[in-house]
Amino acid sequence: MSFSQRLVRDVFQPLILWQAGDYGQIRWLREFERTQYLSAEGLRRLQTERLRALLRHAWEQCPFYRARMEAANFPPERFHELEDLHQLPLVEKKDIQNHRDDMVARTWPRRDLLPNQTGGSTGTPISFYLSHERHLSRAAATIRHNRWAGWDVGDRLAVLWGAPQDTPRQDWRARLRQALLGRPLWLDTAHVTEARLHDFHRALHEHRPRIVQAYARSLLLFAQFLEAQRLRAYRPQSIVISAEGLEPHERALIERVFGCPLFNRYGCREVSVIASECSAHEGLHTMAEGLYVEIVVDGRPARPGERGSILITDLLNLAMPLIRYRIGDVGSWAEGVCACGRALPRLRSLEGRVTDFVVGADGRLVSGVFLATYVVAQRPSLGQVQIEQHRTGEVLYRIRPGRDFNHEEDLAYLKKTSRQYLGEALGVQVELVEEIPAEASGKFLFSRSTIAPAYLR
Repeated sequence: MSFSQRLVRDVFQPLILWQAGDYGQIRWLREFERTQYLSAEGLRRLQTERLRALLRHAWEQCPFYRARMEAANFPPERFHELEDLHQLPLVEKKDIQNHRDDMVARTWPRRDLLPNQTGGSTGTPISFYLSHERHLSRAAATIRHNRWAGWDVGDRLAVLWGAPQDTPRQDWRARLRQALLGRPLWLDTAHVTEARLHDFHRALHEHRPRIVQAYARSLLLFAQFLEAQRLRAYRPQSIVISAEGLEPHERALIERVFGCPLFNRYGCREVSVIASECSAHEGLHTMAEGLYVEIVVDGRPARPGERGSILITDLLNLAMPLIRYRIGDVGSWAEGVCACGRALPRLRSLEGRVTDFVVGADGRLVSGVFLATYVVAQRPSLGQVQIEQHRTGEVLYRIRPGRDFNHEEDLAYLKKTSRQYLGEALGVQVELVEEIPAEASGKFLFSRSTIAPAYLR
């Protein structure tokens, strides 16, 4: 690491956090750097202590969980070890949609409730709250997991990500932070054309970022484009991907084109980083100090290698607890001990969110994750949504309406925002359904398009 990077990491970043009242992020980061090397038994003790405190808090403060625990005859004093948690029923996305306010701690300061919402790539967007302290611990967890990929504060970065057109104006603090920490090179996956892919390719060679961060399938599209055009790809030190799944042959293609290791990351808006690959690439280590992750099959814990539904309990968000939350993805546990020496549990495989690019009326490509985040998730009343496309300039929205669905207003919003990002000439069709099933594999296809440029086929 250069002197200037150390100055940014060790001086400017702490000063910025201190000035913003966010210095607690440093404290959490120091803790996570230490606890990642706890023994398996040490991690279990830490999780058990935090889970016991969470259950007591939820019983006393959250009407939703008090009613759930009473119905299950599972008051907090009956919790003794992690496996006891299976006595509580699961929390589904519809529970959060319908009972969010009863999940919020009754006496939690209103000024400390930070609103947030999911990106919607599982098809069912939800809104929820974080505490300020949980916001800081999530940021610290992200930095800890970034470091496994060789990415630290101050590193030059390129991003293939969605950027909303109505970005709020930044205040002077945000502008100062950006000036000190560096502005990433950005490919906006809300509007991809061959010309923009060529421009981004040239800019990478000029900007020379150390790290590339990307939606998985956006990076795949870029790699396929470079290979088809026989362009020499820029080679960063490493690439961090998230938001969508990749098949093994797709991952191999990306690593071949960019000539550097790929680090897969699994997370969601509700709990931030869930698991990441380390340098051993032997599965994804869970963020066990802040999350208790379960994989269940027919209500029982899955055996190593056995596919099951992933459940998440956030051990650190006391403002609005999430306990045994079914995230909508399928995965399996890895066996044995990782070569890196960390005892953090590892996910061997993940199956869940899958999104195709959608073709706009003018031929632009728009990331399915972008549409999930900046169109569907902005309107929770839409409920669950799936996009299909079989003809350029036309899309079909399949909708399982939410509780507050308003047919006239919600469909008008959907048509307006879809045309904002996919072109004014876009044809929008809507089909209201009672259910949108996942694929037989357990994957949920948020967006499916059968039309694409030749280099994506």
